[in-house]
Amino acid sequence: MSTILFLNGNIYTMDVARPRAQAMAIDSISGRIIAVGDDDEVRRTGGLHTELVDLRGKTVLPGFIDAHIHLLSYAYRAHHIDAGTCASEDEVAALVSQRAKQTPGGQWILGGQWDKNTWPGRQFPGRASLDAAAPAHPVVLWSKDGHVLWVNSLALQRAGITANTPEPAHGAILRDGTGEPTGILEEEEATSLVYHVIEEPDPALTRSLVQRALTELQHSGITTIHDIEGQNALRLFQQLRDEHALGVRVQMILPRHVLPELRAVGLRTGFGDDLLSFGGIKIFADGTLGSQTAAMLESFEGNPGNFGILALPEQELKETVSAAAGMGTSIAIHAIGDRAARVALDGIEQAQRLLAEHAASAAAAPRLRYRLEHVQLIAPGDLERVRRLGVVASVQPFHAVADRDIAERYWGKRHRYAYAYRTMQQMGIPLALGSDAPVETFDPLRILYAATRRNDAATTQRPPWLPDQALAITDALWSYTLGAAYAGAEEHNKGSLTVGKLGDAVVLREDILSVPQEKMVGNGVQATILGGKVVYGEV
Repeated sequence: MSTILFLNGNIYTMDVARPRAQAMAIDSISGRIIAVGDDDEVRRTGGLHTELVDLRGKTVLPGFIDAHIHLLSYAYRAHHIDAGTCASEDEVAALVSQRAKQTPGGQWILGGQWDKNTWPGRQFPGRASLDAAAPAHPVVLWSKDGHVLWVNSLALQRAGITANTPEPAHGAILRDGTGEPTGILEEEEATSLVYHVIEEPDPALTRSLVQRALTELQHSGITTIHDIEGQNALRLFQQLRDEHALGVRVQMILPRHVLPELRAVGLRTGFGDDLLSFGGIKIFADGTLGSQTAAMLESFEGNPGNFGILALPEQELKETVSAAAGMGTSIAIHAIGDRAARVALDGIEQAQRLLAEHAASAAAAPRLRYRLEHVQLIAPGDLERVRRLGVVASVQPFHAVADRDIAERYWGKRHRYAYAYRTMQQMGIPLALGSDAPVETFDPLRILYAATRRNDAATTQRPPWLPDQALAITDALWSYTLGAAYAGAEEHNKGSLTVGKLGDAVVLREDILSVPQEKMVGNGVQATILGGKVVYGEV
C-alpha cells in the first residue's frame, strides 16, 4: 500500500467526533482516508512507500459539493450567445445580428441568459426584433432562469407553432391580440415544442466544452457535483470516467420521464461507483420568480390573476413521487413558489405514507432522500412539514442576493419570508448548498459570502438583504460539504475528512473561519485534492 501523508495543516474535518486536525493520511490506491490526527499520529501510519506533503499551515476543508448544477448548460454558455449583460431587447438583437453574419443560412442560432427584469419596462420581448436580426436563421434564446424561450418566426415555423396550436395545460404560448404567438414560450410543455426540433449538438464540441468546465470546477475547490441534466450528460460523463478523464465526482439526477426505463432495469439511488453514480430523479413543480411562472398561493404583486404555473398536474406529481420512492429512487422537486412547495410536500407525504404501509419497500430504500430544490418562498406551516418529513432543503444562496429586487417587486411583503436559510437551519432542516449554474456563479467562496453576508461581494455598497437569514460560516460550510453529501445519500462516503471516507479536500490560502468575512472571496483556492491526488494547484 502506498500512502500520502498530508502534514502540518490546519484541518477542519466537518466530523463532530474530531472537528480539528493537523494531518491526514490517504491511501493512494483506494483514495480513502486511513488516518486523521496530529502529525505524530499520522506519521505512524506511513511505511516504505510513503509520500510526504507539507501543508505549511494552510487551511484544509472537505472538498466542496455543489448540490445543484447543470454542467453541460454551463459549458455551452461559452459557445452560445451570452446575453447576460444586455440591458435591452435591442442589445440582444444586435448580438443575434452579429452571430447571423457568421452563421450559414438555415442553421440554428442559440443563446440565452437574457433577463427582462433588468430592461426598461421589464416586458417580455417579441419575435419581430429577432426576425429583423436574423431573417434566414431560426433563433432560440433562453431566459436567465432557463424557463422561458424567446424565439423568432422561423423557429416557430420549424416547431409547427401557430395561432391554432392548443395552449399547453402546464405551460404557456404567449399570443398577441390576434392570437398569433409572440415568440415567448413558458415552461416545459411549451418550450419542449422547440427543443425537440433543434439538432443534437456536436459531440466533439460538447466534450471539449465540458472538459474545460470540469477544470474550472477543480480550480474552485469543487470535488463533487449533483448534475441535474439528461441522458446526453450521463453518456458523456460515462465516457470521461472510462477514459480516466472525469476529474470531478458526479452524481446524476435525471429528469422524471426516464422513470419507466429506470424501473425496467431496476436502477435505484446509489448505483455506480465513486466517480459517477445515479442520485435520483428531478421533478418540476413550477416555474421561476424571474419569469413570474412560480406557482403561488396568492397572485404576483401588481399582476392580479397571475398565480404562476404548476408544471405538472398535482395527481401526476403525487404518482411520480410515490413510484420513484417505491423503487428506492431519491426525488428532487423544483419548487420556487409557495404553492409549488405545498404541492410537492403533499406528494412526498403521500409517498412516505405508502412506503410505511409496505415495510419491505421502506427497508429496501435506506438511502432514499426527498429534496426540495430552491425553496425560495414557503408558507410557515409548510416549512414545519419540511422538518417533520425529513426533507432536504437544497438551496442556492447566490439566488438570494441576485433576486433581492425582483423578490420585493413581485412578492411584495411576502419577500420577508423568502430564502429563509437560517430559519430552516434553526428548525433542524438539513441544508445542502449549490449554485444552479449557469443561472448563477458556481464559485463556492462567492456563494459562501452570499450565504453568510446576504450580499454579493461585487455590490457591497448595498446593505445586506434580510440579514437575519444569514447563516453562520460553520453552518454554511457544513451545508456545502456534509449537508450536500447527505442530500445525495453519500454522507457515509464523503462530506467530512473521516477515516474510511474518500480523501477529497480543498486547500485555502487563509483560515476561512478567522479571516474577516469581507475578505472571504479573495481568500482563494490553493489546491484541490481528489482521492489524495492534487488535481489543481500545489501544496
